Amino acid sequence: MKDYAIAGEPPGRMRAIEASMIGAVAQWCECLHGTNPLRTSLRYLTDSIGAEAVILARHCRPSEAPAKVLVHDRARSGCRVPIDRSHAALLLGRFLETAKPGSTWYGSVRDAEMHPVLSAALARRHLQDIVVIPLEIGERSIDTLELYFTEKVRHYQQAVLSTLAETLSRTWQNRARGLFTDTLLKAVAAQVPVTAGAPILSADNPARLSRAEYRVCLLLSHGHSPERMRSELGIKESTLRSHLSNLYAKTGARNLAELTFQLVSDLPFDLAGGPGGRLA
Repeated sequence: MKDYAIAGEPPGRMRAIEASMIGAVAQWCECLHGTNPLRTSLRYLTDSIGAEAVILARHCRPSEAPAKVLVHDRARSGCRVPIDRSHAALLLGRFLETAKPGSTWYGSVRDAEMHPVLSAALARRHLQDIVVIPLEIGERSIDTLELYFTEKVRHYQQAVLSTLAETLSRTWQNRARGLFTDTLLKAVAAQVPVTAGAPILSADNPARLSRAEYRVCLLLSHGHSPERMRSELGIKESTLRSHLSNLYAKTGARNLAELTFQLVSDLPFDLAGGPGGRLA
């Protein structure tokens, strides 16, 4: 393991992050060959380096269309502003098409002033720094990895990222072909538009409840107890618990009382406490 000697930085913390990143890179390699979902590797990368979010982006050239992105967002800051688009082009500017794959570009380490659109985007989400790693520069597209942080990247994080960025790039270039496109198509298929302002039990079904979950909510809104719901639906206690667990995740409710309130209040889904259509 490489020994980083950076003044003022805790060596134990640096080694812990490096060890965690090595595990994340191993997971990254498995995902790139189709062993595990690609989004799993993004989650591991986010957690290991202490980032708020990670974006894997494909910039088509010479098209001016927005980059296609896969996102893992920890949403720890409590802000409901999603990170849903690439900002690599704003950070790299004209160097996006000529940057060395495996290099690291830091928003907080720049000679020039940060692009105002990028600065505003970070501010809206209460973020302090962005790191971009060009993964592959092709004739038809450019692939980048972007990491977002709630604090400025520390020196030991920079050291770990700079060491492993080349490995991330090299393994990405040897990935199973079509991996990014297939993952993107699956993500798009799963993204059903949510109608803002509609109550949970409205015909718009803004929480995207399954048929069984909808029936549970309907009975709950009519004042049925869990025992009576099991009897009405002819299901086991474990099945009802599973439905309720899914409903809590989809609506943001923490318990049965909060879920009941959302159902009977007839408030719009985003005002009643639900995620407001934010994709996980």
